Amino acid sequence: MRGSVGVGRLLMAGMLVWAAAGCSSVVEGAAEPASGQEGLFDPCKDIPDSVLEEVGLDPATEEVDIAGVEQPGWKICGWSGSWYFLTVYSTARTVDDVRRNTDYRDVEELRAGSRHGTQFQRVDDVDGNGCYIAFPVEQGSIWVNIERMLSEAQEEPSCVVAQRVSVDIEPVLPK
Repeated sequence: MRGSVGVGRLLMAGMLVWAAAGCSSVVEGAAEPASGQEGLFDPCKDIPDSVLEEVGLDPATEEVDIAGVEQPGWKICGWSGSWYFLTVYSTARTVDDVRRNTDYRDVEELRAGSRHGTQFQRVDDVDGNGCYIAFPVEQGSIWVNIERMLSEAQEEPSCVVAQRVSVDIEPVLPK
């Protein structure tokens, strides 16, 4: 995503950047995936541009990871829409982990396409700027997240957009 970065992604990145702030060294050799990424669905590689275009997103706005920094245990990819960001997270964490996490509210089951999913919002998102839908997959779960660009007016509820986008993305997700 060019320009602004989604609030949810910044919040997630904040703690990781803080934890790594004291580290600086040069490492030579080929880059390796962050710990815990082995075998995860890669939304940047595995969601076709045609699917992104179908939901009104420009594939050229793709942003890998959080501000380009790999997150241990996650594969993350995001794109910009007209007033929102779409971010797809892939993790070994399960949907049951989501249900037990007290950082999430309004957790409810729904159907998106041919699958059952779990919709939720962050407790600290009192304005409803964002919404997540998590799908269980063999590796753990895949989350579809819609976050309003704070510089733009919210044209419709984030959860409505998350549900619509999830229906279009769901067929390319692993089982």
